[in-house]
Amino acid sequence: MSTDDSTQDDSTLHDSTQDDSTPHDSTQDDSTPHDTARYDALPHDAPTPAADATASPPRAGIRVGTVVWGLIVALVGVGVLLVAAGYTIDVQLAAIVLLIAGGLGLILGPLLQGLRRSRTGGP
Repeated sequence: MSTDDSTQDDSTLHDSTQDDSTPHDSTQDDSTPHDTARYDALPHDAPTPAADATASPPRAGIRVGTVVWGLIVALVGVGVLLVAAGYTIDVQLAAIVLLIAGGLGLILGPLLQGLRRSRTGGP
């Protein structure tokens, strides 16, 4: 087998894998209209059936995580005000205390809330 034969075999292989039924020019305009009827079937503000099936009733009360993070942000704000007033704060110790307090609040808050709900028989 000569080198010309191997080149010819590669080109023959390449030609047999090309699909002539699809255009290769990406600049050609597709003149077929797009099907938009499926998108226009429902009004835009209509709820979808999937949303109705998974919708849960609104939660009563406040979330523990919201309260804990709100307190952390408030305490950071108080710390900034104290530094602006001239007090010195050990930032590393304050960060450790805030993280411990926030973690305990995120763990104990839902536990206490669950105990209270189980005693009252509420949802």
